[in-house]
Order: sequence, then structure tokens, then C-alpha cells
Amino acid sequence: PVTLLLVGFVVTVMCGAGIVLVQQLMPERALASARLLVGSLTDPPMWMGATIVAIAFAGACVGLWLGPSMDAGAMSDDEARSVGVPLALVRFMLVFWAGLLAAASVVIAGPIGFVGLICPHVVRMLVGSGLSHRTLIIGAALAGGALVVGADGAVKAFATDAGRLPLGVVTSLVGGVVFVVLVRGGAARGSGGF
Repeated sequence: PVTLLLVGFVVTVMCGAGIVLVQQLMPERALASARLLVGSLTDPPMWMGATIVAIAFAGACVGLWLGPSMDAGAMSDDEARSVGVPLALVRFMLVFWAGLLAAASVVIAGPIGFVGLICPHVVRMLVGSGLSHRTLIIGAALAGGALVVGADGAVKAFATDAGRLPLGVVTSLVGGVVFVVLVRGGAARGSGGF
């Protein structure tokens, strides 16, 4: 059921990106609606860049601070509690900060899909499963930044008659394919996905 839900989410986001792609290729399009569907970083004002850096720094600090607790939390609940990890507090902090960071980034740039969903799994796959959460957070942040910068470069290089594509179109189309490959690989190994 989890794999089915995740694949359904992926197909939904990919279809939304396809709709925006068709809108962009049409002579008259609604740029504001495209930004609301898949996000964009077109000509951000100076305050937006500073805000993004501050939010990313705060999130990285919290993630690095909670890294050892997340390592212990990867064990069973009893084992994590036996080494002194307050699981309820750690889980609350993780959900709170994840929600805060996601909300802030969506307010600034709109929903740019798959960056936070794909990058940690790709980093773990490339480096290995014995990776500490502190290292994973740094690697995922670098991979996410590289994906966004690469997608922005692709968007700037691909000009249509209607103007630039929203950044989220590229990340959704690429991320959707990578996600399906990762899920199918996990299901083939018998893990039911991630």
C-alpha cells in the first residue's frame, strides 16, 4: 500500500508538470498559475536569496544537532530509549522543523517537486547504507542544491515561445522518473520501496 500511494503521488506530480509544460508551449499562458503548480525561481529579489540562505542554514544546524539522535532512532524504539534518546521529543522536533522548512520554501519559490524526496535516497544509495544522519544531511543538502542549480540551468537554456519554463517542471519530470526507478528497485529487493 505504501508503494502504491507513493507511485500515485509521483504520477500526480508528473501529470501536473506535464500540464504546465503544455501551458508553457501555448502562445498564451498563465505564468502565475504555473508558479503555483510547480514553483519557480525566476528573477528572485535580494531578500529572497538571503531568506533562502538563512532558512537552509537553520535547517542544516537543527539536522546536524539531531543527527546522533536520528542514528539512534533508526534502531528499535526500545534500543533508542535505552541509550537515552527522547524519541517523542526528537520526532516532534523533526516534524516541526521539516514542516517549517517546507512551508518557508514553498512560500518563497512555490512547490518545486522531488528535491527533498529524491536527493537523500540517491545520496544513501551512492555512499552506502551505513551513513550517519549528519553526513546524510550534508550530502542531501549538496545534492539538492546541485539539482536545483542544474534544473535552473536547463530551464534557462531551454527557451520557449511563451518564455522560460518553471523550475518545478524540470525537477518533477526528472525526479518522477528517478523515484519510480528507486521504488521499483526497492520492490524488486523485497523491501516494498524505500
